[in-house]
Amino acid sequence: MAALAIDSRSANENCYRSLRAEFDCAYKEMMDSSREFTAVLMNAPDELSPEERRARKDKAAQAYEDAHERFMVAVRKLNEFMIGQMISSRSAIQPAATQR
Repeated sequence: MAALAIDSRSANENCYRSLRAEFDCAYKEMMDSSREFTAVLMNAPDELSPEERRARKDKAAQAYEDAHERFMVAVRKLNEFMIGQMISSRSAIQPAATQR
């Protein structure tokens, strides 16, 4: 039984590390694309036509939108995992408390 608990704890730690790495990567991508979008808006070269400026802005906006969506998915997955851990630890504590 103790080995099962250790295996479960190890699996949970690995899952948390994986979800946290996914979260960190998605956050970095979102921030990088946000900076890129801001740079495109603030530093449009004068030699670009209005159509080219619009295309650059649209491309940067889409990249940010995609990165933001990936970040929100990572946040959701990490939150769901953490809530699941809290619920399972609470249900493990309650039976022990009622046995006293």
